[in-house]
Amino acid sequence: MIRVLIDSGIDQNAYMKEHYDYGFLPLSVIIDETDYLDQVEISLEKVHDYMKEGVLPKTSQVSPRTILENLDACRERGEDVIYITIYSQFSGTYQVAQSTVDTYKQEHPDMNIAVIDSKGGSGGGALLALQAMEMASRSEDFDRIVSQTIDNTKHIQYHFTLNNLKWLVKGGRLPKAAGAAGDALNIKPYLSVNDTGIYLKKLVRGQDRIYKRIIKDVKKGVGSFNDQLITISHVNDPQTARMLEAMVKEALPEVSTQIFDIGAVLAAHLGIGGVGVFYFDRKPDRYMYIED
Repeated sequence: MIRVLIDSGIDQNAYMKEHYDYGFLPLSVIIDETDYLDQVEISLEKVHDYMKEGVLPKTSQVSPRTILENLDACRERGEDVIYITIYSQFSGTYQVAQSTVDTYKQEHPDMNIAVIDSKGGSGGGALLALQAMEMASRSEDFDRIVSQTIDNTKHIQYHFTLNNLKWLVKGGRLPKAAGAAGDALNIKPYLSVNDTGIYLKKLVRGQDRIYKRIIKDVKKGVGSFNDQLITISHVNDPQTARMLEAMVKEALPEVSTQIFDIGAVLAAHLGIGGVGVFYFDRKPDRYMYIED
């Protein structure tokens, strides 16, 4: 048996929880100098409440103890482990996990364990996780799942935007004056992910224009792989997520879609109203069609 583990940097939804038996490793959310384990000691809704009050949560990486507890539980059940982590550019979690696993495997050499950097997270991480979970549920070979998941990280595209610029200012990605001017002019940031982390692709004036631009780029990026699962993730803005979902389906009638809540760790960087669309830019060699 193979157990897929994910952490706070990978989005989850009801479908994932209902259809797959996976493990969750919480990162810490720090509010007013107090540490809370994500989804264990503080809910996503409570984090949203703080953010609405203007509080910028801080985050910290997963603890080695949490990793070891999960590995021990899996080993006792006779399970091998594939852990898909939040992007190493966002958190030190991948490095901590890899170091912890290297030591653990010396003590338990017969257990297969792989740590995979998602190279992103959020709804893109959810796509990775769903593919790995589905492969595991079909009793695919451990090495095959690992190699396919690593390859998949190279072909997921990220397109997202924020409701306003203040969270880019709070996070130090945009000067305060530029943020104030941008909000006054109704300018929306168009963001993506690359080897350095989240980056600003461009600024687009008007909410309608940014959403139309995202859909245009998604349609182009999907190419001939137009029957895949596309994920839409949001920070406490299901209405916009459903609107984007409808736009995706109108542009690409053959795709299937799922909506996810962006987890607390990445929500802290994006702010209330952040929303994104995630997809494969080519069909994987071994692609799992996820049944609704």
